[in-house]
Amino acid sequence: MAVNRVCQREIIEVPYQLPDGSVKPHMALVLSTDKLQDAEDGMFYAVLISSKNYNPEFTMEIQNEWLLKPLPKQSYFVTHIVSYYRTDEVIQSFNNYVKAAYFDAIMNKVILSMFDIELE
Repeated sequence: MAVNRVCQREIIEVPYQLPDGSVKPHMALVLSTDKLQDAEDGMFYAVLISSKNYNPEFTMEIQNEWLLKPLPKQSYFVTHIVSYYRTDEVIQSFNNYVKAAYFDAIMNKVILSMFDIELE
């Protein structure tokens, strides 16, 4: 599926490179705004979503009520794994979004996990 554009709060699938160098499709949540995507020819930042909870200190369990549509299995935002992608790398869009009311809490957990600070 060709994806020309992604939106902040959208859940997509991207090629995630594992520590052993192999690449596996993974869901991710788009963090960055359209402004970056427009200025940098399709570039955006996304946080990894996984069904595994390897480092609970750096994960956030996804609640179904946070999403427009529930995910097929219990999943977690892996808040210390943020990568940049380009729209031409997106494998697919699920037409699923994190509701605006929950997005700030996710962003705060990402910032806390990566930089050990909290935003107000």
